[in-house]
Amino acid sequence: MTFLAKEIQLRHQRQNNGFTLLEMLVSIAVLLVIAGGAFSVLEKSQKVYGSQQLQSDMHVGLRGAFQLMSQEVGQAGALNLAPLTLTGNVLASPLAQAVPVSSSANIFVGERVTVDTGANEEVVQVTAIPSLNVIQGILQQNHAAASPVVAQGAFPQGILTTAPGNQLQLFGDINADGTLAYVEYDCNPGTANAPGTLTRSLTVLAPGVVTQNQPQILLNNLLANPNNAPCFTPSMGAGGAVAPNNCSVGGNAYTCVTDVQVMLTVQTAERDPQTEGFVTMTKSFLNLSSRNVFAAWFNATSANPVPNLLQPNPPGLPLQP
Repeated sequence: MTFLAKEIQLRHQRQNNGFTLLEMLVSIAVLLVIAGGAFSVLEKSQKVYGSQQLQSDMHVGLRGAFQLMSQEVGQAGALNLAPLTLTGNVLASPLAQAVPVSSSANIFVGERVTVDTGANEEVVQVTAIPSLNVIQGILQQNHAAASPVVAQGAFPQGILTTAPGNQLQLFGDINADGTLAYVEYDCNPGTANAPGTLTRSLTVLAPGVVTQNQPQILLNNLLANPNNAPCFTPSMGAGGAVAPNNCSVGGNAYTCVTDVQVMLTVQTAERDPQTEGFVTMTKSFLNLSSRNVFAAWFNATSANPVPNLLQPNPPGLPLQP
């Protein structure tokens, strides 16, 4: 074998011997440094994501509560009784008499209903509801069977809350389904270690109903507002004054609350992974308005008010817990 051939053979042997121990240690050290940096970046990203997720959940819960309140305050005071008809002839009488109707399910004592049309049209105030298909009232005109019976107007006191506080009470055709319902929101603020709740109760108004349904929790992370400000502050249409508006007309005194200011303070459900503390947020809405109560207020304060379009409150409101 020549010298050149031996040299080539030695080179091949050295190439097949692999890495030395020192080279292996250096490679492992470099890999550990790179992996450590990658894990550090990953951990930071996870904390940022966790923080954003907590705050997003807090926003979603608060936004959902405000949307529900905005919708129901907007419907407060609404009256949408489905058209009814007389199921028999009725003669005029100075005394209250039984009036047969297709249904009295959604009529309440004290409600003003318009019977008939044209020359025989008149507004009758319901004095009693003897049965499911009978109402009672004084009629000054004769009416034939199949004459329409409708309820018009709105409830000027659809928002019952008239002073700042942590309770909001309202009623009307809240679900726009022709039935009257009573809704109550209750703020029960807590502390960072023991947060409180925002609850809501909805009860369909029917004869004999005197207590509200069990409340449901909308928010379970409620804190006291800055400076202990109330959750709900009623206001009225004329200039947005805090005091409720006196909209008396036709010998009847009403208190019209056309707007509600809402302020809520909440915190994250868990501690923020970056700051290791709870994150809080305060949101307020200054213009949750009831178009129905505003229409009643506008009617009552106009130059030519129509008292028959202002409906009295159903009996028994507010409902007891």
